[in-house]
Amino acid sequence: APLLRLAGPASSGANAIVAGYPLDGPFTAGAARVGRAELASGPNIYQTAQVDRQIYPIRALVRPGNSGGPLLAPDGQVYGVVFAAATSVPDTGYALTAAEVAPDVALGERDTATVSTEGCTDR
Repeated sequence: APLLRLAGPASSGANAIVAGYPLDGPFTAGAARVGRAELASGPNIYQTAQVDRQIYPIRALVRPGNSGGPLLAPDGQVYGVVFAAATSVPDTGYALTAAEVAPDVALGERDTATVSTEGCTDR
């Protein structure tokens, strides 16, 4: 598969694609519309600390299994990483912006340490 590149900031209203394997099923790619980037505050994945994240609200069908998948620009670059679906608003999800995940992407490109596939680590 070709290497995915991080995109610059998405404009509010930009077309996008949510790609992934929702509900443990086959690969899907669905249409999305990107909202205005915003700073969101909330608990980290472990519920152990409060964090601020730059996110895009997205108008798209986001289901379990899409989390961790890319929010793609029409040219195949990555606008962000999908991480949640809204519970109270239909067809709405959220993606971390490319700028938000860029430091972790860079770390992953350099890090050669062996890690368990069983759980996440909080670095």
